[in-house]
Amino acid sequence: MQNQQPFDTPPGAGPSKQTMTHMVSGSIWMIAARWAMRLIGFVSTMILARLLAPEDFGLVAMALLAYGLLETISYAGVDLALMRPGHNTREHFDTAWTIQVLQGLFIGVCMVGAAPLVADYFDEPRALAVVWWIALRAPIESLQNIGVVAFRKELDFAKEFRFTLLSKLLGFAAVVGSAVVLRNHWALVVGSIVASILAAWLSYHMHPYRPRLSLARFRQIWAFSQWLMISRLGSYLNRRCDEFVVGAQVGTTAMGSYHVVNEIATLPTSEIVMPVRRAMFPTLTKIVGLPDEYSRTVLSSFSIVSAICLFVAITLSCLAADVVTVVLGDRWPDAAPLMRWLALFGGVSAVALVLEVPLWVAGKTRLSAVQSWVEFAAVVPLLLWAVREAGAEGVAMARAAVALVMVPFMMALVARAGLLGFGALWSALWRPAFAAATMAALMGSFSPHWIETALLRLLIDGAICAVVYPAVLMLLWFAVGRPPGVEQSLMDLARRAWARSRNPETP
Repeated sequence: MQNQQPFDTPPGAGPSKQTMTHMVSGSIWMIAARWAMRLIGFVSTMILARLLAPEDFGLVAMALLAYGLLETISYAGVDLALMRPGHNTREHFDTAWTIQVLQGLFIGVCMVGAAPLVADYFDEPRALAVVWWIALRAPIESLQNIGVVAFRKELDFAKEFRFTLLSKLLGFAAVVGSAVVLRNHWALVVGSIVASILAAWLSYHMHPYRPRLSLARFRQIWAFSQWLMISRLGSYLNRRCDEFVVGAQVGTTAMGSYHVVNEIATLPTSEIVMPVRRAMFPTLTKIVGLPDEYSRTVLSSFSIVSAICLFVAITLSCLAADVVTVVLGDRWPDAAPLMRWLALFGGVSAVALVLEVPLWVAGKTRLSAVQSWVEFAAVVPLLLWAVREAGAEGVAMARAAVALVMVPFMMALVARAGLLGFGALWSALWRPAFAAATMAALMGSFSPHWIETALLRLLIDGAICAVVYPAVLMLLWFAVGRPPGVEQSLMDLARRAWARSRNPETP
């Protein structure tokens, strides 16, 4: 039992010749599946925004900032470590689970101790008790069955989706049910704790693996995780430093508005890039020894993510006022300007995030850490200046500006690692960027403002964006000689769909 390999492909099995096809189709399927899951979260936000006040979200967001920071500091990347070649014995999985449990205990204890500091930093006494109760989530979540990592390791994304979706459904029921009964910030606290308990139970129900305490492979896992931990800490501080600044400088209500809008504005792009990243890591791991196939897979993934994320982000930014009215209602008057800039931030940062994966697979986690900390060093002083000059909206603008600068910086790091040339990456990015800018310019000059119903206006504007963007993208592609990229992938998918419609037996 100690050396069995129940979580991996047979030793010596080579990668498929159709890796890119499987990668693209698998990523698209995962994106669609994740969006179904996120639809639940979206509906949950719409309900909670009408049952709770912005300050309720702000109180819980303060506790979650501390929770997320401690979670990142102690993050060991055990799930990613288990996907690397050779990390597939029981000892590896038991060690990973033990590290996960120790991490949960560490976070829980530190949260209890940090509660007074959180309350003092945000000048919000009510945050003290919230932090104490949120601390319970860490040890509960750490008990989750490590066996579910095998879903991704074996590229069985259908099981991965079912587990994630069922967890989300249970969490939705817990949080919304609590909000209906309590009608204050404690609904979010109680609901999140119950959701963690249900997710841990579900992990054991869906996978037969039963972990045991062990540190037999600690050194092997730590060798991969140490730079990843540093990178993740920098990434977390980058993602959340704006909320730290807003909460401390502007207040609890502004904090709640900023937190909720940030989640909505970046949700579409995060739910595109995160599934792709989850599919990329195990796929690239299997072809890391085939440089040409590896490079083509990375470039195609980057092209697809850039095209989709920039379209979604610019569309949300252009339609921000109507999106806020339809989704959040009338209790969030200051949300539209935040949505405009945070949507842009979400799309641009997603483009850079997808380039982290090839660095991790190639063992270049140090370069990923460099990018995270360079961005953090650049954004913090800018945020402190922006919040004094323009409040929460200034913070959102600063976030978007730094994200724009970080995209070419990340491309340069990938080129420095020798994985892909900067020119190849730029060729995959400039057409989606130009198409998105053209769409934004058109929407700025034309919009059916005479329509009084926000929902109808939103639908019409969205339809215009959905026509203009792909039209400009395809025209550019034909104009430059149809190079490899997202456009070719779309054409191939369209041809296969057409062939199947004419002949159902077509593969």
